[in-house]
Amino acid sequence: MAIQTFTSKITNKVFLNDDVFMMTLSCPEEFTFKAGQFVTIRVNNGEESKLRSYSILNPPSEKGKIDLCIKIIEGGFASENFKDIKEGDEYEVKGPFGHFMFDENSENKEHWLISNGTGVVPMYSIAKEFLPKNQEIKFTMLFGSKVKKDLIFHQEFIELAKEYPNFTYVPTLTREDWDGAQGRVQAHLPEDLKNKTFYICGLKELVVETKELLTEKGVDANHIKSERYS
Repeated sequence: MAIQTFTSKITNKVFLNDDVFMMTLSCPEEFTFKAGQFVTIRVNNGEESKLRSYSILNPPSEKGKIDLCIKIIEGGFASENFKDIKEGDEYEVKGPFGHFMFDENSENKEHWLISNGTGVVPMYSIAKEFLPKNQEIKFTMLFGSKVKKDLIFHQEFIELAKEYPNFTYVPTLTREDWDGAQGRVQAHLPEDLKNKTFYICGLKELVVETKELLTEKGVDANHIKSERYS
């Protein structure tokens, strides 16, 4: 898949919670990517310019746009720039990059999508792209957060679970009482790990600990795919 570089305009921006927003960027109709991949954006802050990487939220079947989720980090180089962006602003975009993708050739009929924070973004793309195409495959999404308000796309995942019998959504919280699952995502892994593929994306602690746990329990490395956010 060819890497492209193009100038992209912001066409929409909406906050998903207090510190995460989704922005939509224009892109050429011929731009193609795989669910789970990312693009880089050149961010200019004064005279300084840096590249920042963001997973693509929308599925590849949605052409002509790129949806990204941006977490605002106080004092962060890109965050200070993104605070004031508006529709029509332009950025240099390059991509797609990355090998964190759904294994279409897997013989396993169960796929677990495990994430926290904005690590859910590539999982969203994978679910939206492959659920309609693979109704004989079972997908389970394990999504962890400290509090409920940070479960971005929570209601949409609930609706997906209603629409697709082969999709199970398990959100879990660590610092808020509610009527759903409690604790870290690692506590909700299946007891039987055979014939399953695991996709893990999020902060370093989640990715490293979950990979180690699955490996210790005998899961083949070929059945563990991960993307770590710094």
